[in-house]
Amino acid sequence: EFRFSSFLHAHSFLGVASMLGVKLGVLVLLCAQNSLYTLLRRYSRGVLREQVSTSAVLLAAEMLKLVVSALLVEKPDSLGKSSHNETSGRLSSRLAIWIHVASTSMPMAVPAITYLIMNTLSFKAMELIDATVFAMIAQLKTLTTALACWIVLGRRLSMAQWRAVLALTIAVSIITFQRSAAGRVSCDMTVLAGTSAQPEGRNSQALLSYMAGLSMVMLEISLSGWISAYFEKHLKNGGMSVWARNLQLAMWSVAIYGMMAMMQSFVAEEAHDEPIDQNSAPKPLLATPIIGNFSIVTCMVVLLGGGGGLLVAFAIKYADALMKTMATAAALVAVVAAEVLFLGAPPDPIVCLAGALAIVTLQIYGDAPKADAERPAPAKVMSSFPIGRPSTDMNDEEGKQLIRVVSEADPSP
Repeated sequence: EFRFSSFLHAHSFLGVASMLGVKLGVLVLLCAQNSLYTLLRRYSRGVLREQVSTSAVLLAAEMLKLVVSALLVEKPDSLGKSSHNETSGRLSSRLAIWIHVASTSMPMAVPAITYLIMNTLSFKAMELIDATVFAMIAQLKTLTTALACWIVLGRRLSMAQWRAVLALTIAVSIITFQRSAAGRVSCDMTVLAGTSAQPEGRNSQALLSYMAGLSMVMLEISLSGWISAYFEKHLKNGGMSVWARNLQLAMWSVAIYGMMAMMQSFVAEEAHDEPIDQNSAPKPLLATPIIGNFSIVTCMVVLLGGGGGLLVAFAIKYADALMKTMATAAALVAVVAAEVLFLGAPPDPIVCLAGALAIVTLQIYGDAPKADAERPAPAKVMSSFPIGRPSTDMNDEEGKQLIRVVSEADPSP
């Protein structure tokens, strides 16, 4: 009996350790994916000057997610068991799974449409406000995600966890401000300098445009936090697997980005823009075209984008939406380190200190006590008093002993 109970305890410990390993591994992979994705996009746009439609890249990434999820999606329990002895049976079963997943995909239309609204707000806001201000406010997604998890999921954070989230937000905001080319000048001074030489009407119009841009960014980060909590709620409700939810989201995303790519292609044909001279400068080896305007670097961006979408779902499944957002914020530190080591960016002491603060903050958040942790149940007290003895038969000494035993078992007031 002792050996069997020891085996059960060891098996339970290994299961918990395995889950913690999966959680940490997914978060580390998500951080690495975000870092490589950001670096490759900057290399593609800034160094190689590739002219590829953003909608086409997003559409290709969503199609990659669609294919991978369709191949790996499991059979839901509601479909029951079927024979898989013949090839025709396997194909019909796989088709039935796809039809069932597509017919129940309406909840995933909300994230797909929300992501479209968020992208639209981001592009419009960047036309109205400075890129530095936009990037700094965008770092508030960690705070909005924590608030959304509290409102939507009822998940509370302890004061130590809130302090860690706030410190991480401040750290990544400092990094964003220091790395920006316009970060050396305050945004208020920029607005005043740009509007001081203009008439009063233009000053008020510029101020209104600036406030509209700030409102759009705040709405975008609020939607980001809310949709993360919404996605976690539907991902952990047990109705569908991670692959099924990824497949449903990819279906709606392919439809949306497909329409956007067609509209952009139609507008580009109507505009009759002059073609870009691709032979004006020697093209690096990594920019060799593969499919149309898609180079090897662009294909790597598509691969990382599609893989990142899958990793986001697994990070929310095995961790939570807030940890996913914090891993994405931590990727900024890895991007800064990679730029200094590999792209020749000058090291900034303030950025290095803020990066160290971000790393320490993540450790503090992991070690902080949880607000909703249940208190351990008090141990059962085996009383030596006879069962069924009337309370009136208990003398003063036995009463004092009973009170002492109960108070020691439950120290709560």
